[in-house]
Amino acid sequence: MTYQIDLSQPRKYDNDGKPINENSNRIQNLQFDGKPIDSAQKFVVVTNNYRAGGGGKFPEIASDKVVFQAPDTNRDVIVRFIHDQGTINPSADGNWTFKPLAGTTAVFESGPRAKQFLADVKGAKIEEAGEGSDGFSKFRLVL
Repeated sequence: MTYQIDLSQPRKYDNDGKPINENSNRIQNLQFDGKPIDSAQKFVVVTNNYRAGGGGKFPEIASDKVVFQAPDTNRDVIVRFIHDQGTINPSADGNWTFKPLAGTTAVFESGPRAKQFLADVKGAKIEEAGEGSDGFSKFRLVL
């Protein structure tokens, strides 16, 4: 499965999943093994059956481009992996970031104990944003 993708501009989509600017992409500075990818390199994209079947309207991922369809769901593979490992370390390794957008934030709710882990977050600034609903706390992701 190969894709010809221009990585020079971030792509933006409307609410129907259609690109606002056909000549742009969301991914920038894509690297493989620490080096910028060559446009001639080929990659296989691993995804779930929803995306592979055209869900989410990603133009380069569709059912006619599937190269292998496993009999297992992603969830089952992950459950088996965790079971086989016994213990896993799900810590983020900081291999991606949000592009800064001046004056832009996203507010979300999480459990109140999340406060104690804010300093551990790498690559993003998250701050407390007050009390949420139903016992949750609000947090703000600063973009």
